[in-house]
Amino acid sequence: MNFKFDKNALFSKCVGLCPDPRVLLLVLVFTILGFIIWTERVITSKSSFATKEAKSCDDDCVRLRDLLRDWPEKKPKAFIHYLVQVARLSKLLKSLKSLDENFNDKYHYPVVLFHENLSANDMHSIRSSTKSDVYFQRIRFEIPDFLPSNISEVVHRTQIGYRHMIRFQSKILYEQPIIRGFEYEWRLDDDSLILQPIKLDILDFMRRRGLQYGCALITKEDPRFIVNLWESSSKYIASNSITPTFFYKWNRKLVFYNNFEVSRLSLWLSKDYQKFIDYIDRLGGIYYNRWGDAPIKTIAVSIFVPKNETYLFKDIAYTHKFYSTVAGL
Repeated sequence: MNFKFDKNALFSKCVGLCPDPRVLLLVLVFTILGFIIWTERVITSKSSFATKEAKSCDDDCVRLRDLLRDWPEKKPKAFIHYLVQVARLSKLLKSLKSLDENFNDKYHYPVVLFHENLSANDMHSIRSSTKSDVYFQRIRFEIPDFLPSNISEVVHRTQIGYRHMIRFQSKILYEQPIIRGFEYEWRLDDDSLILQPIKLDILDFMRRRGLQYGCALITKEDPRFIVNLWESSSKYIASNSITPTFFYKWNRKLVFYNNFEVSRLSLWLSKDYQKFIDYIDRLGGIYYNRWGDAPIKTIAVSIFVPKNETYLFKDIAYTHKFYSTVAGL
């Protein structure tokens, strides 16, 4: 078959039907320009995000992430943490000494100290007083923006700073960049004291047993500090069609005494807990009623954790304020 291309015939058929070539050229130019602008915005956005992430993870945070990269394979990725106040450094140093002598000299877990205003001298003093590898994370306490700024300074004889602490231990802690990459956490307070050598690696024990939550003591909570908390939690369970694990079987007068608290981080980072704590947080009871982190976390555990995945470390010689696992203390 003899085919001959006739361009004149083609253009004659295109008259009135095909777009003006100049229009096509303009469309092409604007398309390319649009793509270039979009690409630049994406790159800028990613760069801005990377910069923000870099700022949020300071030198100690980066140093701890470097440690995680070389973490021993058979050792649980875990850290021990305190919330530190300048005025209570002497108590902290005593607690760290008891931790070193009775646990961490043998097991060598990093210790993260969250603080608001420690000086360089304070940090040097702390590092010089302990054999543990210490990392600092600065935090900022503030009233959440969904609450009025004129919140009462004192509620049930507790200052607003204490209520900031409650919110930190139940919510803000799990938003900190320095904890990323870990599997387990062990919380202690600055006046927590371990009185005798702990005979096992309790963090490894948690992992081997498949446990999610552990503490050393169960105590009674002051009724003033749980007004409407359990009732509000019941409403949350009902409105979200949740089947709790042992919420309805738990004695509401009791709480896990969480100044000694060992837990799997995935519990607190889960969507279930994050949604629950956002609900509790926005009710404002932490600031209006002094809802404590102990009852809040006790309730969360009773909703989301099977009872057989909790553990009471009653054989550990431990004391905090008026409570102790050791008889007579």
